[in-house]
Amino acid sequence: MCYRLCFFAFLLSSCYAWGQLNMRLASQLQYDSNINDVWGYEAPDGTEYALVGKVDGVSIVSLADPENAVEVASIPGQYSIWRDLKTFGEYCYVTTDQANTTEGVTVIDLRHLPDSVSYYHWTDLVIGDDTLETCHNLYIDENGYGYLAGCNLNRGGMIYLDLFTTPGTPIFVDAGPAIYAHDVYVQDNRMYASELREGQMAIYDVSDKTNTVLLGTINTPFEFTHNIWVNEDASVAFTTDERANAPVTSYNIVDPEDIIELDQYRPAATLGEDVIPHNVHVKDNWLIISYYTDGGKIVDASRPDNLVEVGNFDTFFGPSGGFFGSWGAYPFFDSGLVLLTDITNGLFVLEPNYVRAAFLEGHVSDVTTDLPLAGTRVIINAEEEPNLKFSRLDGTYGTGLATAGSYTVNFAREGYERLDTSATITNGVVSTLDVQLKPLPKYTVRGVIRDQEDGSPIPNAVVQLSNDLSLFEARTDSEGVFVLEEVFKETYQLTVAAWGYQLTFFADDLMVAGEENWTFELARGYEDDFYFDLGWGTRAFGAERGRWTRGEPRGTSYQGSIANPNLDIETDFGDQCWVTGNNGGGAGADDVDDGMVRLFSPPMKLASRYERPIISYDSWFFNDGGFGTPPNDSLVVRLTNGTDTVTLETVQESRSEWRERRFFALDTIPITLTDDMRILFEASDYEPGHLVEAAVDVFRVEEGQLTNVQDLAAVELEYQFTPNPFREQLQLSYEFADWTGSAQLVIYTASGQAVYQQKLTQASGQVLLQPQLPAGVYWLSVEIPGHQVVVEKIVKQ
Repeated sequence: MCYRLCFFAFLLSSCYAWGQLNMRLASQLQYDSNINDVWGYEAPDGTEYALVGKVDGVSIVSLADPENAVEVASIPGQYSIWRDLKTFGEYCYVTTDQANTTEGVTVIDLRHLPDSVSYYHWTDLVIGDDTLETCHNLYIDENGYGYLAGCNLNRGGMIYLDLFTTPGTPIFVDAGPAIYAHDVYVQDNRMYASELREGQMAIYDVSDKTNTVLLGTINTPFEFTHNIWVNEDASVAFTTDERANAPVTSYNIVDPEDIIELDQYRPAATLGEDVIPHNVHVKDNWLIISYYTDGGKIVDASRPDNLVEVGNFDTFFGPSGGFFGSWGAYPFFDSGLVLLTDITNGLFVLEPNYVRAAFLEGHVSDVTTDLPLAGTRVIINAEEEPNLKFSRLDGTYGTGLATAGSYTVNFAREGYERLDTSATITNGVVSTLDVQLKPLPKYTVRGVIRDQEDGSPIPNAVVQLSNDLSLFEARTDSEGVFVLEEVFKETYQLTVAAWGYQLTFFADDLMVAGEENWTFELARGYEDDFYFDLGWGTRAFGAERGRWTRGEPRGTSYQGSIANPNLDIETDFGDQCWVTGNNGGGAGADDVDDGMVRLFSPPMKLASRYERPIISYDSWFFNDGGFGTPPNDSLVVRLTNGTDTVTLETVQESRSEWRERRFFALDTIPITLTDDMRILFEASDYEPGHLVEAAVDVFRVEEGQLTNVQDLAAVELEYQFTPNPFREQLQLSYEFADWTGSAQLVIYTASGQAVYQQKLTQASGQVLLQPQLPAGVYWLSVEIPGHQVVVEKIVKQ
């Protein structure tokens, strides 16, 4: 049997304890292959079974002892990362949707469990010249009609089967509209089709299977409608869009010709981290949702215009985002058990504790005008239950928690004073809290940005004031002057960036309390985390897709590996990088195709500003799939002075990870350094075509040798390095007498090559260093812009 059973309950509970609320792990079954969807079956003797889709077949698991889930049968199958399973009577019906699979509908006879099962592949369906081979999904309604969605027949539109007349032997009834449906749900002869390519939920009357009637449609928020489920009285539908940061959305569907959106749910704990919802189910007005990298969620939907998370269990411990983690859920056992499948971590058998939310609802308005305030952020301060909601257009809001009690509630909206007030909430009860917010005064902020070395104005510098509610940004003119208008009286972080200068954070708690006029200086250097647009350019040479794009990367995957990165370098400023194509979706949706795409920097003054310039950056290169083995594509990094061009490196090894490129000492490269240098990143897809993704982040040019040693005593600094020599880590304790607002710690090799760098952001403190360095002698330097303050020899053992 291809599985590994985790016998030690204490080990399981310790591994998964941090990611659960109102859901207890009963047992877990780990497989030797990836898995996908899940369904449940209750035998006539009352034994419950999990039916688990695997990439190589179907696993049938006995839950006779939920604390010890045991596989009792395994059905082999063709390789497919998509399998869907449903039951009617004592038979299970399974679809696959992988290219070149030909199983049609696999019918599994469950009557002799747990001793044996039998199966066969039903392909006795021909429409036009095509025979049934693949389907993406299926559903079986309460009457025994089967609905096949996303098949290789009928352009992916619905196909109706009779599964009740001759159990175990499907009978073709008819075909629905030839509109591709990714998934389907049917109740009381109303069919809810996830028409993914149309980006809509479509509701049909299928009372007469030979005459399907469209009743209404609505586009879902991300227009990538993946699945739909409906509550018991069919008054509310719930949808998922299989897109990063997409919501689970509730709709009033009483009148299919006038479908009304009610609310959107997103997990607050991972908001904005590219988490993707996959499948939603409804049981007794609770939603049980499988989120790829967030695991399973329970949401109280008894008030569908105020969806509140009341339970969760995380099955995946990697980074957020991408098509990894939890695939399917099944919550319909009489025992109450919930099943979750995790693609790589196996089957989870869970005991839920269903609770009704403690609701808090109310209205937010302007204290001076009484007008409603839309977009007000509402947070109940509950550390164990992250939550976040916003007021609607009419000023009303709805939120809540799983745990009753007295809490502080924070109301915040741009342009208004923040308000903290208290509320007591009770499970199953709606508490009301109306508030009014006071407008903030607005001011104009002016200033000038200058070169720290010679005082000259810096044109085209980006000046940004930001906090959690507001962002004000301007660029300096030719005289280095900037103007920020209508800035609210608030506390902000001030950030200034310009090409040719170090990214500088001047303050984290800068208060704008009136008309301001500031002057700031920037230290020279090339430093770009790609949060700001500092003038990089792109070109495409034959490639129709996958052009370089600056933004927050949207992860894609290919056969379980990350293709397009889902995160930038997390230790830099912001969450942007340069990436080839960034539309998300499948791995082949926006990768480099049929040519080369180039990213190039603005000019760099490397001759006049550096003695021994060293370039560093982080890069990503993924190359797989397609035609021809091994792939023959590359990421080439070049340096040009406007006349000559040299290659710094050619990357051909495909990895699903960022790679630090530390460092290229340019004085050892055969090219004449000028003040018109540019770096080029070229990602290419050569014939035959493959999947090609590349990315770049954290670009730096640094001085590679120790300079300005005569200035060591210019700044008063108390410091201590311990231990020295060191093995794994080194601690710096320091205190500047006069803090300049900018300092860094750099470790150099004995020959003067910088190999480690860390910013110091405060006038005093302790910094724990864990440099990954080979044993040897190094120099540790504390530096302020343009000078070194301390140089000490350290020894790595």
